[in-house]
Amino acid sequence: MNRKDLKYILILLPISIFAFFSNIWVRPADLMEARNFITAREMVENNNFLIPTLNGFLRFEKPPLPTWFTAGIMKLTGNMTDEYILRIPVAICSVLFIILLYYFMKLLTKDSFKSFLVAFVGTTTFMLIKIGNENTWDIYTYIFAFGAITFILKGFQEKKTRDFIIGGIFLAGSILSKGPVGIYGLVIPFLISYTAVFGFKDLKLNLKKIFLMVFIATVLSSVWAIVVYSKYPDIFLSVLKKEEKTWSTRHTESFIYYIDYFVYMGVWIFFSFMAVIYSWSRKRNSNKNISKFIFLWNILVILFLSFIKMKKKRYGIPIYMTSAMSVGIICEYYYNKIWNELKKSDRILLNVQGIFMCVISFAIPIILFLKGYMIGSISLKYMLMIFIIFISFGVLTLNFIVRKKELSIKFIIFGSGILMLITNISTNWFFDRNFIKKTNELIEYQKIKVVRKNPPISDVYGKYYEIEDVWRIGKNIKNYDENTNLPNEFIFFGDVPEEILDNYKIYKKEIYVKDDGNLAELSYLEKQEV
Repeated sequence: MNRKDLKYILILLPISIFAFFSNIWVRPADLMEARNFITAREMVENNNFLIPTLNGFLRFEKPPLPTWFTAGIMKLTGNMTDEYILRIPVAICSVLFIILLYYFMKLLTKDSFKSFLVAFVGTTTFMLIKIGNENTWDIYTYIFAFGAITFILKGFQEKKTRDFIIGGIFLAGSILSKGPVGIYGLVIPFLISYTAVFGFKDLKLNLKKIFLMVFIATVLSSVWAIVVYSKYPDIFLSVLKKEEKTWSTRHTESFIYYIDYFVYMGVWIFFSFMAVIYSWSRKRNSNKNISKFIFLWNILVILFLSFIKMKKKRYGIPIYMTSAMSVGIICEYYYNKIWNELKKSDRILLNVQGIFMCVISFAIPIILFLKGYMIGSISLKYMLMIFIIFISFGVLTLNFIVRKKELSIKFIIFGSGILMLITNISTNWFFDRNFIKKTNELIEYQKIKVVRKNPPISDVYGKYYEIEDVWRIGKNIKNYDENTNLPNEFIFFGDVPEEILDNYKIYKKEIYVKDDGNLAELSYLEKQEV
């Protein structure tokens, strides 16, 4: 890398930090995050990092690397309760992905500015930002898989064993994050598309080094599984069988489930849609082989993920990684053109993008005024700030697309990404609270997170509870049934069964509001004297 690369990376670093760190405080932990946080908490509390547990039960369903990262931040900060602290590892990994994306494109194209635009698009892609704020297993496995791909490409070009060793370490990280998911969803489509376009020469010349990479990945990623299997062989094998069945029976969706992926590209929706029209996109890349390679890689990723019955929107992460490359290349094509050189379809796309930016800029203040300020959930100062920023941006965009055509191309390219970042930081919390996870705020009750800050000393029992509740109260909940041997004093989560009240009395009750707006009741009981 040269000084120009260093300059672009120094620009990308604060942008990506802003993108991935600005909203790690917004959302309460969902089911997947709660599992990660609880398991990490129990690792730290039990000082046992090899045998994961969830609410006291063995937890082998997911490999432990993301949980190790979370446990590490708990140990480092001494904080095991604040979700925004525990999301720092995933935000750091997301920033790492942007640097890897830049490096990969520089290796592929030898063009620093094109690489910068691709990384800029990746930083401002809605779904990548969203997943980069959630400490789940999925983002880790694909980031490490992308790291492996980057060093495979570097190894192909420089023929150095060191690069394949680094690639093996990244590959091991991917496997230790979510098994072979990253290899299937990203690495295999890469190898197929690369050899289909550039031939088998690089693969043949580096075959021994590739075997070394696979060996390193296998050894490093299998150590944990071997340790767990040696201690709990039957349980470990049963979990593997259950997980295998889960992938074909749960969250099953149709083959075309990911066909709307470009909607989740956020502000790049129109660019990403045009990018999958091969005859159109290949004409906007000076290197036809690179255009064909990225296009094929993108299509194969979509197909590979579509073949899997189990689907969720966040499972489509690699689609947004490869789509960012396609969009970035199109942006670079436009950036180096003047308005009169553009074809009619190019002008239409840029005008549509400009109008889209105007709609966003004018609509957001209106929505926040009607749904926020008018009902008292947004202050006047915040509303004025939103109004000034977005209306000014909208007027500026309108001015460019109507009057200053020569400058409008550059403004639309960088303005689109900037608008995405501004929208994300200033309104994400509002839309999440009022539209995505709409809850009934019960202000007469404290939020349950105060319990997590000071978890109860006594044992907690429960009959009907969610795993998120275990995270919310900061303490394991023991399963209760009629045969449970209860201590003299304990706490019951939820409605206390009648049979317990035959021998115990409630001397205190606490009611809290959960993240979803429902109530959580903690009853403090002690044994009645006979």
